[in-house]
Amino acid sequence: MRNVMSWIKIIFTNIFITFSLLGMLLLAPPIAYLFYSQLFNSQTKNSSQDTRATLDLYRGIEWAPTHFNEFSILNTTYFDYITWRRDDFEGDTITIVNGLRATYEPTNLNSNADEYFFFGGSTTWGTGVNDENTYPSIFAKRLSTHVNNFGETGYIARQSLALLTNYFVDKSLSDLSGQHIVFYDGVNDVAHRCRSEISGLGNVREQQIQSVLSSITNEKYSFGKLFEQLTQFLQAVTRRLGMVSASTIASENYACSSDPKRAEEIAKTLVETWQVASDLVIKRGGKFTAILQPVAFIGSANIGYLELTSPNDTALSEQYKTVYPLIRQFAAAANIDFVDLSSVYDDCNNCYIDFCHVGPQGHQILVDNLVKSIN
Repeated sequence: MRNVMSWIKIIFTNIFITFSLLGMLLLAPPIAYLFYSQLFNSQTKNSSQDTRATLDLYRGIEWAPTHFNEFSILNTTYFDYITWRRDDFEGDTITIVNGLRATYEPTNLNSNADEYFFFGGSTTWGTGVNDENTYPSIFAKRLSTHVNNFGETGYIARQSLALLTNYFVDKSLSDLSGQHIVFYDGVNDVAHRCRSEISGLGNVREQQIQSVLSSITNEKYSFGKLFEQLTQFLQAVTRRLGMVSASTIASENYACSSDPKRAEEIAKTLVETWQVASDLVIKRGGKFTAILQPVAFIGSANIGYLELTSPNDTALSEQYKTVYPLIRQFAAAANIDFVDLSSVYDDCNNCYIDFCHVGPQGHQILVDNLVKSIN
């Protein structure tokens, strides 16, 4: 009897230890992240909480720290067809009304100028600059014309097309005479759609939404869901410690540089999206221009101060070098008004604040070229 009780005690002790260790493993990610967040916040509470605000190109620009503080607290909401939009916001450097970033409104409008609608991702929306220094605002001021900024962080061209379609349907627009639609794309279509987990026309949130819907419907309780946080935590740690090479990241996270068919698909669907948008606009009497936007990995801009040398940066760079030439090739053969501005920042020493966004100096250069190219 003693032996039986002893064995029972041993079994229950081992079970207790096993579940305790398991519990510690499962609790490790949220606890570690909590401590990291508290440490990070304590180190940056007296700063802009974004190192980009400290770049030399913002020297003397007083609104920069405020801008990045405001940017960090913006919220988004899900919407059908377009997936997400920023919530309305009123700050010192960022104003969002009805989902659209505020744009400079000239006091003396040029009656002969077209009205412009700019679509694109965060570079169009204006990450890194205040309302007055988004390129749509500078463009409006330069031409004394009315400009609408439909840009949104993370948007691929397909989402811009959905947003444009929503606008047509909502406003019952059939006549676009005197209106010029501009799609400014490339960065997000490569950075997001070249990712290995993305297929077809999906955007960067497709897998996340599918995962949520799957957990609601048929996989509420699974080992995959149980250990998901732990797996993601370990992956983040190994990347933070530099334990994953650029070639590994490229092969695991990105598909374009190693898969010519996928690279061609990304380029072709972007151009075909432009083509559909162009057909919709021209049919209604408007003008349409597609622009291939610049990225720090293409061209000869001075980006040494950004230190874009991490394994992920190297892997991402290869995606652009693979896909951008294909975009140019397909766009040149398409029946669209196409402008290649991918090298517009060549030799610029104070443009980029990261691999794709620029400061107010960069937007001035961009608008100089936009006026020449599409006005």
